[in-house]
Amino acid sequence: METIGIIAEYNPFHNGHLYHLQKSKEITGAKYSIAIMSGNFLQRGEPAILDKWTRTIMALKAGIDLVIEIPFVFASQDARGFAHAGIQLLNSLGIVDCVSFGCENSQIACLNELVELLKKEPLYFQQILKEEVKKGGNFPKIREKAIEKYYKKFGTKFKNNSIEKLKELLKQPNNVLALEYMISLKKTNSLIKPFPINRIGSDYSQDKLEGKYSSATAIRERIFKNIFNNNHIPLEGLSSSMPSSSYQIILDELKKGINPITISCFEQGIFSQLRRMSIDEIKEIHGIQEGLENRLKESAISSFNIENLIQKTKSKRYTRTRIQRILIHSLFNLTHKEIIAFNKRPPYCRVLGMTENGKIIA
Repeated sequence: METIGIIAEYNPFHNGHLYHLQKSKEITGAKYSIAIMSGNFLQRGEPAILDKWTRTIMALKAGIDLVIEIPFVFASQDARGFAHAGIQLLNSLGIVDCVSFGCENSQIACLNELVELLKKEPLYFQQILKEEVKKGGNFPKIREKAIEKYYKKFGTKFKNNSIEKLKELLKQPNNVLALEYMISLKKTNSLIKPFPINRIGSDYSQDKLEGKYSSATAIRERIFKNIFNNNHIPLEGLSSSMPSSSYQIILDELKKGINPITISCFEQGIFSQLRRMSIDEIKEIHGIQEGLENRLKESAISSFNIENLIQKTKSKRYTRTRIQRILIHSLFNLTHKEIIAFNKRPPYCRVLGMTENGKIIA
């Protein structure tokens, strides 16, 4: 194989990402690597801690050959929209042989069984899904329950699979993304081969540094808390969790007075938009459903900061992540109609950076 594709956010680029890149090239034998990377806003409805140009430099210095941006419209969608856009971009390049992604379960047979079910959505599965939707809750949990009920009735095709194993697989966000990547490959009749790689180190949600393979969440928390001495040098721990090049880039940004970005940086703009917009206008924002526009409008008027707004608006059905995506969409007035107009695929490829090897494949 010549070229491997990776869909990522690199927020920021750390040792886990480096391991994934190196392991992927080792397993596939790929000579070149392309990263399809989120821009300044991410799939969780948050701004990236550093701008896309800075994160591109991190990726290139760590060994990625070519970085292409996932446009905002797709980078800020749920797992299905995010994954589908990334796969479509890789497909459009015409030079990618395989796509590699990190997950907690790299057993391709286990993943493929779920992919076939979620791609085909047989009638009985659709019926269960509708019943679970009526009961309420967020969609990942609803789908998990529907899958469990389906397999209890029909069983699994593979000896090494079990209902418990499939349920556990669905609890991990990286596994969910892996499934969406594979479903998109199937739906687009892609010739790109999937290569799941087992993640190592801390759980993605772990907020404390834990040595060489700390989570991106923990790294961001350390930066957000701004635990630095007078020379702007982070306390011991951060440097061991990142490639030296990434660590140095963060130091350089801080020394230039460029602080990390959070959703709070956009607080004034978000409140201005929501308080100015009518209920009908809010209703048109992408992600708004089932009367949420009323709750969001009321919360925007009565809240005193962005965190308070999120807490007042989120619920069993609408998770924090989903609310954050809606807030970012409201900031830029991204509507349902505009999403439909994009026809579920990026209309262009924007190169953010490349190495000398990248120039060969660009």
